[in-house]
Amino acid sequence: MTKPVILHPPRNNPPPISLITDFGLSDGYVGAMKGVIIDVLPWGQVIDITHDIEPQNIRQAAFVLHTAAPHFPQCTVHLVVVDPGVGTDRRSIAVYTDEAVFVGPDNGVFTWIYKTWNVREIRELQNPYYRRARVSATFHGRDLFAPFAAHIAAGVPAPSIGPVVDNPVTFDIPDPSRQPHGDIQGHVIHIDFFGNVITNITAKMLADASGWTFELGGQAVSAFYRTYAYADEGELFALIGSQGFLEIAMRNGHAAQRLGVDRCDPVIARPAS
Repeated sequence: MTKPVILHPPRNNPPPISLITDFGLSDGYVGAMKGVIIDVLPWGQVIDITHDIEPQNIRQAAFVLHTAAPHFPQCTVHLVVVDPGVGTDRRSIAVYTDEAVFVGPDNGVFTWIYKTWNVREIRELQNPYYRRARVSATFHGRDLFAPFAAHIAAGVPAPSIGPVVDNPVTFDIPDPSRQPHGDIQGHVIHIDFFGNVITNITAKMLADASGWTFELGGQAVSAFYRTYAYADEGELFALIGSQGFLEIAMRNGHAAQRLGVDRCDPVIARPAS
C-alpha cells in the first residue's frame, strides 16, 4: 500500500478525536494514546468521553458510544479501546458513516452504530504506514488505534487504510416486543453511574396507555415521574430518560442494586387495566 502525503488537513481544522476506554486514569495508558495522537496531529483536538468503562465490558462501551457520539461535530473520529482480545487474530477496523468515523477492535463494540447509523464502509487497519513501527501485543490502543485515528482525522482516505470488511462482529440487541394482551417485554440495556436501570422500552411504546406497572427483579414499580426530583427519598420510580428510553431509578439511591438486576435482565411493562 502507498502512503498519501498529508501536508496539512483541510483548512488546518481537523475533526476532533474522541476517546472511550476501560483504562481508568491511574496509569499512563490514556496519556500514552494522547501523546501518539498529538505526535501525528499536533493541531488536533482530543476529547475524553470516558475511561471508566468496566474492564472488558464491550456492551457497556457500545451503549456509551451510542449515547455520546450523536452530539459531536460532523466528521469526528471516535476511538474506542475496550479490547479483551488484544494481541489475538481479532481484526482492527475503521467504520465510516455519513456523520463520523469509528476506530477500534472488531469485537462488537460498534454494534449500536451498525444498528442506528448509516454505515458507508468498513476498513481493516492494515497499512503499516499508519501504525507505530513496533506494535505491542498488549497495547494496540497506543501502537495501532491511536496513530490510525490521528491519520484518519488528518485526511488519509479510506482506501489507503486497508481492505474492506463486510462481516463485522456484532452482539444481539434485542428489540422490545408487544404481547397480544398489551404487555411489553423488554430488557435492561445499561446501568449508569447513578444506578439507573435503562431499558430498551421507548417512550413511544408507552404513549398508548395512561398508566403502567413495570416488573423487574421480582418487584413492581408503578410510580412514574417527569424527572428525578419529584420522587420521595429512596423511592423506586420510572421515568423517560434523556435518550428516550424507559428508566427505573431510585431517588438518591442505586436502583440496580436495590432491584438486584443487571444488563440483559428482563423487564415487563403492564398497562393499567
